Amino acid sequence: MKWAAVAIAVIGLAAAGCGTSEGGAKGGNAVPVAPRPEGTGSLTKDFVRTDLDAAAAAAGVPANAPKYALGYEQAPADSQLSCAVGFMGSREEKAKVDVARYDAVLRELGKRGWQQEGEPQRRKDKSGKPSDAMVGLGQRGWRLTAEYRSLDNGGTIRLLAFDDACMKAHGLQAAPVG
Repeated sequence: MKWAAVAIAVIGLAAAGCGTSEGGAKGGNAVPVAPRPEGTGSLTKDFVRTDLDAAAAAAGVPANAPKYALGYEQAPADSQLSCAVGFMGSREEKAKVDVARYDAVLRELGKRGWQQEGEPQRRKDKSGKPSDAMVGLGQRGWRLTAEYRSLDNGGTIRLLAFDDACMKAHGLQAAPVG
């Protein structure tokens, strides 16, 4: 339950400036897949950011919302927000964001070494259409919450990764969904 409170707090703080970027992921903004770093130590924040951007781009999700990402990028080094890397892609005219794209993002993250931790959660609306989905993933010192939300104006995919060591330094635990 602690992870949920932390995730909600971090999302809430960074979401204050939510917006969408110009151009979809397929419009030439794709991020190349970086080679996996050698060793078994924790991944760097830059590498995790590249992983999230590349997985979303490969799945055809619009580029990361700049204002959302900045909440984490510009966080003071001693803050909880500095422990996280955030990605949010929302529907654009050229790129539909739906549960199929969410599933594609999860497959892409799997190709990059992210492994499911805990049970995935999925809900449907009254008509039986997928409305929400969430799953926890982990890799080399990081925990990631992948989330899909169906909205009236289109869907949103959020990826929020936490550095375990940084979170522990703040007295918090970054735990996956489940």
